[in-house]
Amino acid sequence: MRIFRNAFEAGRWAPGSVVTIGKFDGMHRGHQKLIRAAVKKAKTAKTRCMVVTFDLSPQQFLRLYPYQPILSEAKKIEILGKLGVDAVVLIPFDENLACMSPESFAELVLAAQLKAKHVYVGEDFCFGKDRAGSLSTLEELGPRMGFKVHSVPLARIAGEKIMAVKIRALIEDGCERKAEKLLGRKLEDHK
Repeated sequence: MRIFRNAFEAGRWAPGSVVTIGKFDGMHRGHQKLIRAAVKKAKTAKTRCMVVTFDLSPQQFLRLYPYQPILSEAKKIEILGKLGVDAVVLIPFDENLACMSPESFAELVLAAQLKAKHVYVGEDFCFGKDRAGSLSTLEELGPRMGFKVHSVPLARIAGEKIMAVKIRALIEDGCERKAEKLLGRKLEDHK
């Protein structure tokens, strides 16, 4: 598996790839479901699968609230490799990215730099400045920019959405078994 810290270089390495985007904090069952769908599409399309994530989370950069990642970057990358991803693109989350409109992100990062052919996101995906872009925004922009958008339904257990913020709260409250159920692995595997 390749690691890129530049979307342009990743796009040169694998134009026409299947791309999925997110923080992927915790690499919980929902993240795994999304990434497995993208990997499967890449195999059937005979192309590569790239996961785009951030080397500093938006929450850490914007300091919206105290934020402690569930997983280290190294552990996240290790899990992505085990899921069959061909490359991880660690985009620096900085002021330029924080101020980028959804349209600019889709045009500059997804289309021009990554040269994505297929983009996989969760149904609650938001992107761009102030999270102004949604799944429907991306679906509208995709055809104009040369990529097809695929949404993956959120993973649920007992009808409840699996979310990193919930897992983080469970860990903080000492409810490790419940957190492990949502993660799909033992917390000790995070070290």
